[in-house]
Amino acid sequence: MARETGRAGAASKAALRTKVAPLYRQIADAPGAMARQHWKLKRSAVPSIFHSRLMNPERSKRAREIQRRLSRPIQPAGTTAGGSTRANQVKLTVLGVVVVVAVSVSVFFRHLKSNTSSHALTIAASPSEPTAGAPPVSVAPAASSASSTIPAAGTSQHDNADSALSPREIAVEHLTRGNDFLSEGKLEESVKEFENSVRNDPESEDAHYNLAIALAKLGKDDDAIRHYEEALKILPEYAEAHNNLGNLLVKRGQLVEAIKHFNEALEFNPDSASTHNNMGTALARQGKLTDATIHFAKAVQIMPAYLDAHYNLGNAYLSQGRHDEATLEFNEALRIQPNFAPALRALDKLRHRKGP
Repeated sequence: MARETGRAGAASKAALRTKVAPLYRQIADAPGAMARQHWKLKRSAVPSIFHSRLMNPERSKRAREIQRRLSRPIQPAGTTAGGSTRANQVKLTVLGVVVVVAVSVSVFFRHLKSNTSSHALTIAASPSEPTAGAPPVSVAPAASSASSTIPAAGTSQHDNADSALSPREIAVEHLTRGNDFLSEGKLEESVKEFENSVRNDPESEDAHYNLAIALAKLGKDDDAIRHYEEALKILPEYAEAHNNLGNLLVKRGQLVEAIKHFNEALEFNPDSASTHNNMGTALARQGKLTDATIHFAKAVQIMPAYLDAHYNLGNAYLSQGRHDEATLEFNEALRIQPNFAPALRALDKLRHRKGP
């Protein structure tokens, strides 16, 4: 009887172990050295271990925590997650700053080098507006010495007399001195300097232009016209040369040629009050008063304080019988210059025409 009971117990144990074996393999595969060691020591108590593992959540949580910590990547001491990324960003930022500084320094020295190696240049003169007389014939002055030339960097034009200068540089020196003489009213001296400038640089439109101005002031209109034409051969869009040449042609009565040059000047510089005034003068001499009035009005629109243009516009209105408008323009001329004799005489003539 006892033997049968023992056999039955052994059979039940064997059946229980058969059922528990898969659970045992699961536990053996789970992380946590303590659980595996405990199973080895208590192999005979498989049911109680299984029951304890299922019913004790704390022990299961510890096992999962151990597994989670073991699965983390090991980071070097003194760093945190994302530390390498931040370090790379810092490196890239520093590298970018270094590149920007290097480029800026390179550009600065390149600009410095280009400035120190520049050659002398000439700058075209700008025309001045006429100041008195009707109809005025304006002649643009030469470029001032302060703006017409730029000496070569690193040396003075007079400090290094032993250095060899190119013909162009010599021409620039003569052009500068000629401008100085012209501004002082020393016309003969300025002509000599401008002639030397042309001799050293025949392709300088500014040298021909300024020489023409000085010659015209001396009354040598033929020579002045020739040099204006030379300047225009070199630079056909030289608006100031067209304007001044047109003025000399008006003086000679060559109105058709003068108007052609005024049109050329206005094509390249449509906002020149002087050219509009001179065009109006040429048209008025041709008897085209309506067209002349348009150009005189444009001149005073561009330059409201243009004395001669106001006077010329008043004369154009007067010739067309527009007495009220003529009176306004003569009064405007007197507002600009109270003792302007031509406007005073014109107003006196208007009063006599109207009667008492």
